[in-house]
Amino acid sequence: MKSKINELFLSPETVYIFDVDGTLTPLEFGMYNHYSLNDEEWAKSLFIEDGYKNCRPIKYFQNFLSQRDLNRVFVVTKVMNEIELEQKKAFLESHYGIFPNHVFLVYKNEDKLEKMKEIQSLYPKIDSKYFVMIDDSVEVLNHIMENSSYSTVHISSFF
Repeated sequence: MKSKINELFLSPETVYIFDVDGTLTPLEFGMYNHYSLNDEEWAKSLFIEDGYKNCRPIKYFQNFLSQRDLNRVFVVTKVMNEIELEQKKAFLESHYGIFPNHVFLVYKNEDKLEKMKEIQSLYPKIDSKYFVMIDDSVEVLNHIMENSSYSTVHISSFF
């Protein structure tokens, strides 16, 4: 079976839903590793310093999104707390032009599907396949694929 993912990217109907960590920014939170703190330490550190101020955007996605209707671009991201959400919103607006009110939090990855349903309610006349989750987690993508008719795209499709 041949992939039709590119057809979605060419359609003006497509609504994009992105993950952040590992998707719109490299997962580089450790000196020589992808991550250096455990989740509890990370959550506490966000109150002391902006965890996203030194993150870099991915140029490919900056270009990709500059050619899309940002009214159809959303983010659903797992966070540890509201502080992290605000830091991510600032990063996404600054580097991608993503509207802060288009950024939604979840505390568990499986809740990303419920947020997609909320986003779909904003576009009730668009077929489900045009709602595309772009994520680096196969677990997240599989959950969405197995429990909905939304489209799923692994970050590797862009490489």
